[in-house]
Amino acid sequence: MSDVGMSGQTPTPSSPDISQQFEGAALTQCPPANPANNICTAQYEPVCVKTKVGSVVSYRTASNACSACNIPEAIGYTKGECS
Repeated sequence: MSDVGMSGQTPTPSSPDISQQFEGAALTQCPPANPANNICTAQYEPVCVKTKVGSVVSYRTASNACSACNIPEAIGYTKGECS
């Protein structure tokens, strides 16, 4: 079960400030999502997740990398909360 979204944060459309966080930072690619076979721990090590639905790119903070990659639309993530 994914704990993304429990903090009440919703995805935000791409903005220059957030997209700059990904420039120069190593974007860790997520493997293909398979939430049915993936169980994440509850530790809090925030990551900023980049998602894409159609042509819309957005960013959201997830509690950890495992939770981030359980988002089917996730492309990848970088360490730290989205700014």
